[in-house]
Amino acid sequence: MRKNYCVIICLCIFSALSVFGNSINIIPYPEKVVKGEGFFIVSPNVKIKYDKKLRSAESLYTQILETNLGTSVIKKGSDHLISLNVDEKSQLPEEGYKITVTTGNIDITASSPKGIFYGIQSLCQMSLKDSVSKVVKIPVATIEDCPRFAWRGCMLDVSRTFMDKKLLMRYIDLMASYKLNVLHFHLIDDQGWRLEIKRYPNLVSVGSKFDTEFNEMGGYYTHEDIRELIEYASMRNITIVPEFEIPGHECAAIASYPELSCRGVRPKIHPYTKGRGIHQEIFCAGKPEVYEFIYNVLDEIIELFPSKYIHIGGDEAPKHEWKQCAHCQKVIKENGLKNEEELQSYLVYKVGEYIRKKGKEVIGWDEILEGGLAPNATVMSWRGEEGGIIAARQKHKVIMTPSKRCYIDYYQESPEYAPLAIGGFLPLDSVYFYNPLPAGLTTEEQSYIIGTQANIWGEYIQTPEAFEYMAFPRLLAMSEVQWTQPEYKDFVFFTRRLDKEFKRLDYCQVNSCRNFYEVNYAGVWNENHETYEVALSSFCPDAEIHYAINDSVITASSSLYKSPILLSKDAVIYAAVYKEGKSMGRVTHKEFAINKATGCDYKCVPKTEWEHLDESFGLTDGYCGYAQDMRRWVSFYQDSVQIVVELKGTQRIKQVAFASLWRPWNMIWPAKAMSVSVSADGKNFFGVGNKVLSYDFTLTESTRFPASLSFPEVEATFVRLDLLSGGLCPKGYFNEGEQSRLAIDEIEIN
Repeated sequence: MRKNYCVIICLCIFSALSVFGNSINIIPYPEKVVKGEGFFIVSPNVKIKYDKKLRSAESLYTQILETNLGTSVIKKGSDHLISLNVDEKSQLPEEGYKITVTTGNIDITASSPKGIFYGIQSLCQMSLKDSVSKVVKIPVATIEDCPRFAWRGCMLDVSRTFMDKKLLMRYIDLMASYKLNVLHFHLIDDQGWRLEIKRYPNLVSVGSKFDTEFNEMGGYYTHEDIRELIEYASMRNITIVPEFEIPGHECAAIASYPELSCRGVRPKIHPYTKGRGIHQEIFCAGKPEVYEFIYNVLDEIIELFPSKYIHIGGDEAPKHEWKQCAHCQKVIKENGLKNEEELQSYLVYKVGEYIRKKGKEVIGWDEILEGGLAPNATVMSWRGEEGGIIAARQKHKVIMTPSKRCYIDYYQESPEYAPLAIGGFLPLDSVYFYNPLPAGLTTEEQSYIIGTQANIWGEYIQTPEAFEYMAFPRLLAMSEVQWTQPEYKDFVFFTRRLDKEFKRLDYCQVNSCRNFYEVNYAGVWNENHETYEVALSSFCPDAEIHYAINDSVITASSSLYKSPILLSKDAVIYAAVYKEGKSMGRVTHKEFAINKATGCDYKCVPKTEWEHLDESFGLTDGYCGYAQDMRRWVSFYQDSVQIVVELKGTQRIKQVAFASLWRPWNMIWPAKAMSVSVSADGKNFFGVGNKVLSYDFTLTESTRFPASLSFPEVEATFVRLDLLSGGLCPKGYFNEGEQSRLAIDEIEIN
């Protein structure tokens, strides 16, 4: 059964550490660490001395220390002393701290209680327990530390997947363990309204639930819940910043009060995957009663949340209803606005002014830049860093959270082994190496970037365990991005500390991703050696990789990986990570398609709309596209596609194969027909065969459909594959009647 401690759980399980270590294993790593000789031995009834400024937190801090040190804490009568001192005259920043550990005493000094709290977290991570003697020790050391950024956040999307209060407290504990200080609370979206608004009861009685045909999934937070969460988070130095999304993502609100929309029609509230992921419903920007609604909701939000920031969203707002709405067009005309983008800026400006008059500051996603940025608004840059760069140059505060580096709901391991995710790929090292300060900005412009945050969107997350799987261990990597100065970061050293930290996560039954202890595969055509090479790697330090080709049974006696594996034909490589003869994780595998097209150049007409990986050779890179992973697929938006592959010299061939993807909710439908032509010079082609393709659409709606065409053997230097796309999206499916998209992968020629 899961342990739900209402304390700083992740740091509280020192007993998970089985041996003494020479390093100071703190995540995020401190700014300055000087290790001495010997240890502070934690004896029974160790004495703790609290500064009087810590009285309100004394009970919590005592609980944390007792749990970590494995002994009762007393206030007098012991020679072993832990002293917590708040010295407002010290030169330490507000969240900074200094720890001095000797063999007889421990002193934590800070200029504020916040610094003391973070010093306690670091001290807890320093504690070690000998597996034989059971003695708890803390290494003699001096640590001076403070954070790099003021905003160290994580966004939780509780609209798409509701989390109850106890689970949120558990997550707050985990965040605090690694010195994050902002919980961005995404309370409102198309899939659910999660905050009680007393003036508008339908928002939760209607808006917090899916329509009954989709099975009821509800849940919301009362005012009392919010107050309790805020107090709980505040004791752990975490500010909860609410997000009230405007003007788009309003299906739940408009289902509750249809008059808030342009058309006044009630939409259905459904799960993200059961219709349009982003609904077309939007607040009407021309009705005075909509502004009144927004202001009244904001009044309750501002009264509830002490945060100085109110997030108003502003992203992905579909404006086609505004174009047809007489109310909206009237506002555009009367205010001299050029278009619907400026209408959104008009709305955001009015709402921002209302919030500022209430003594709060506005945050919005980077779309609020469109049509002009409201004065003093803070921009949360998610569509890359460009929005943040523009805002910083305009002297606006910025929070960097580009999706490709900060969206930890993306896949972090090969999708073959992972729970279904929205897509993308963001492994541990990519998070760790992110630097939120773009080099193209001046030092002054960089100063407007107040921090960065990880985001966990809930579209494909259905359980608390899934939230934890997405967050851990990537949130630990993000904590080091947020806290540690770049010159003190080292990924190899981080993996060594993380290896030990996994024991704490495991003890707390945190459902963290175990890819850290598994094998990653990277295949590439080596032009110089004219062969295909597969490199194996793992994040796990000091580990061995054992592997086999076309054999799924892996043991410590299997081949030891030392150098890239050479492949000359189709193969499946199986591999596992071992440490001291012990298997550390699952056996994983990767299939490689090696043929006469592998590593060859090709040209597409029209050009591809996107190639997420291996641009310009993604169709011949040796990897077969996987239905749940869009990265390996090459996409086209036209009716017909022509691909010409230049072989490595003249070859005799008799078959061409490829695969189409079927994902109707993404408007992706497989090719209807294929034809193959060959040429000796790349100019004059003659056909060798064609084929009409058919499929079984009763299968799961995310399917890889292979297709092939065989013909009498011919000589060719160039091979042309012509494809007819899937046409219009069929009746009864998503986006009915709209032009479908074609996604294909791995052209194989034999």
